[in-house]
Amino acid sequence: MSNNSKTYTLTETKDVESFFHGYAADFDSIYGHTKKRSLWDKFLDKFFRRSMRLRYDLVMKYSANPQIKTILDIGCGGGVYCDALLNMGKNVTGLDIADGMLKLAIQKTQPFIDKGQAAYIHAGYLEHSFNEKFDAGVLVGFFDYIKNPLDVFQKLNKDISKELYMSFPKAGGFLGWQRKVRYKMRNCPLYYYTKNDIVALLTKMNWQDKAEIIDIDRDFFVRVTL
Repeated sequence: MSNNSKTYTLTETKDVESFFHGYAADFDSIYGHTKKRSLWDKFLDKFFRRSMRLRYDLVMKYSANPQIKTILDIGCGGGVYCDALLNMGKNVTGLDIADGMLKLAIQKTQPFIDKGQAAYIHAGYLEHSFNEKFDAGVLVGFFDYIKNPLDVFQKLNKDISKELYMSFPKAGGFLGWQRKVRYKMRNCPLYYYTKNDIVALLTKMNWQDKAEIIDIDRDFFVRVTL
C-alpha cells in the first residue's frame, strides 16, 4: 500500500469512528437493546433489515461447534454478537474503533467481563497486534467500511486458526443507493461487493476451496474454514 493510500485509509477510519460513536444507541436499538423502536423503525426492521437477522442466525449456527472456543468479534459494535456468543459459553474478545459502541458492549456483558470470559479493545483491527490466536473471527457489518479488504484477510490469516464468519453488502439496488447517499451525507465511507468481487478476494488468499458464500437478501455471508 502506498503512503497516500495508507493516509487515506486512516482518514476513512476516523470518519467511521466518528459516525458510529454518534450513532451507537440508534444502531444498537435495531436489536432491541437501547432506544424504543417506533412503528416506522419496526416496519423497516421487518422488510428491509432481514439480512441482519439472517447473518446473525448463521453466525450462531456455525459458532455452536464445540471446537470453537475463543472468538474475536471485529467491529463488535454494541456487543450483540458478543453477548450471544458469551451466553453460548464462548470466550470472546470484541474490538471496535467507536468508543460509544464499546461502552454499550461493556454494559451488556459486564458479568462475563468480571468472570474473565470477555474483553474489549478500542482500536482499529489493522493497527492492533494480538498475543494469541483465536479459533474463530466474526466480521459482520465490517467490510462495508473497508477500502482494502485484502489487507484484512492477510491479517486474519495470522490471527484466526479455524473459521471466519463474514458479511459483505451487495452492490446494486435502490436501497443500496439510498444507504450510500445517507452515509455520504454523514461523511462515512461505504463499499459494496458483487459475488465476483468476493470470489476474487478469496482466490488471492487461496481460500476459494475453503469458503462457502451464501446469498442472504441484501448481503453475502461468507464462511471460511481455515
